[in-house]
Amino acid sequence: MGKNYKLIAISSLVISVIGIISCLYSFYGVWKGASGFNAVPGIVRFLFSFTTLNLNFTNRFEHIEIWNFVFYVLLFIGGLQFIKSKGKETRFVGFVFSVIFINAIILSLQSILHKLLVLKWTEITSLQKFFSVFGFVILAATLYISYQVLKTIKNQKQIDIVETETKTTVTDTGKWQRFFHWLIDLTVMSLILIPFLITLGYWLMDSGVLRDSETFRMFFRSRFSLYVIIFIFLFIYYPISEILFGATPAKFLTESRVINSKAEAPNSSTIFLRTLCRNIPFDAFSFLAKRGWHDSLSETYVVKEKRAGFKTNKLLWILPILAIYLAFMYLGKNYYAEYKSNQEYKKETSQKLQFLESEIKNPNIHQFFVVNDINYYGKINNYGFKIEKIEGNEITIKRIMGEFLSESNYSQAKYLYQQQKDTAKTFIIRKDELMKIFPNDMNEYYHPVKTLEFFEPGIAYNIENVYDLDAPFLEAAIGRPDQDYQSEKASVYFTNLGGAGTITAIRNNNNIKWKTKFPLKISNDINDRTVIDVENFKSDEKNISEIEVLDSLNKKHRYLFKSMGLQAEIKEIK
Repeated sequence: MGKNYKLIAISSLVISVIGIISCLYSFYGVWKGASGFNAVPGIVRFLFSFTTLNLNFTNRFEHIEIWNFVFYVLLFIGGLQFIKSKGKETRFVGFVFSVIFINAIILSLQSILHKLLVLKWTEITSLQKFFSVFGFVILAATLYISYQVLKTIKNQKQIDIVETETKTTVTDTGKWQRFFHWLIDLTVMSLILIPFLITLGYWLMDSGVLRDSETFRMFFRSRFSLYVIIFIFLFIYYPISEILFGATPAKFLTESRVINSKAEAPNSSTIFLRTLCRNIPFDAFSFLAKRGWHDSLSETYVVKEKRAGFKTNKLLWILPILAIYLAFMYLGKNYYAEYKSNQEYKKETSQKLQFLESEIKNPNIHQFFVVNDINYYGKINNYGFKIEKIEGNEITIKRIMGEFLSESNYSQAKYLYQQQKDTAKTFIIRKDELMKIFPNDMNEYYHPVKTLEFFEPGIAYNIENVYDLDAPFLEAAIGRPDQDYQSEKASVYFTNLGGAGTITAIRNNNNIKWKTKFPLKISNDINDRTVIDVENFKSDEKNISEIEVLDSLNKKHRYLFKSMGLQAEIKEIK
């Protein structure tokens, strides 16, 4: 093949490698839980510009690149087979490049529609204009390369003709391979058309086309519009494939082509008639007879080419691998997320139980216990108690009244105690009995078996939570004083609802820089927030930091600070 051989070999490997790298990066983002790719490194963003496929069955973010990856891997394998067989084995290469060619045509039409109907050139930057034009140039180059590859492949192929002493016959493509053609072509058409329909739907919602035209609005809201788009797409997919190359993507895969009764390439009108006949109901199953309707009515035939590579049945090895891959990619993310959620839940519950056990076994006068009554159906508002004094085995507590709005929280407990500490009724409980009622597992936590009658006789309680009212209790928020949301500078505001404390250190999992000196005192006046400026703060990345705080008794507390965008949360690590 000379230069054509190098074109096919190099383009197959380069396009597939770029596509595979881009897909793997996208998979990484999906499985890490990213909601977008605003923080894509420059080199990867550059590679994305050269990706040639946009195939999908859904518009869900977690399904991005699933099918593109399949075709890039097939092209990579096909490129290696092509090189190993010295240009004889072309099925995977021809199949994938035919998909790339048709997809590039649809993407080009999509780009033209976007530029004409949606894009407002006067409102975009010069850089955006450049990338818009650059993307169109890439599509044009993709069309040219794939066209040259496909023409070269078909020019090297010959029809499988069997000559005997009495007659010359052409080998027809078998019925099951014809069914395979229908199935594969239907899949490819769906993968190309569905992303176009999804994008068109978003455009129509965002643009003023539907608002400004009653005719357009009625058309696109009817099912008829979908039929029209599919009908038009059929007259792009089949005629372009069969007029230019004599084969659709599926026929490249089985080394088949369309011919007329003279064993020649049919003319354009014959191919259009053949495509029109495909719209006859149940035509897809007519090939189970001797000839399909779109074959007989257009006087065309689907015949085999001379096999130049390995046997066709060896292609079947890809099917079980593809099935496993698709099952993993479509279902694996959900199972992985569920697994991670269960692991996180187990970790949190284990920490919760350890914390309760530690607090209950070590009572002190700074603790506030939140309690729940067990198997009592009367009207009662006992919220919890605060330890006031410990003398030997006797603990003096003050009962705090209040209703549970949902779950208990530190602010609610502290507020109720501040309001009632001077008037609350006191009770005496035994220290040794209190130290025994911690739950051993979550079942005991939700269905308590260890209880104590703290207040009224006959009403048993379990302990739901314990708060140290004299320890720091931090809340956090993020702001941008300059309102520049592209800047990597921000400010973190800490509000301390508990006792006074001192931040001694902050450790990060990324490059965020805290612009302050440690130790840093944090006031327990809720109106006096502690503000720390940060640098290298990326709004589209998840930031996690561990904060160490000493309370007034020099007891160390650790807090986990998480932020995404301008959303922040902080909680103590028990």
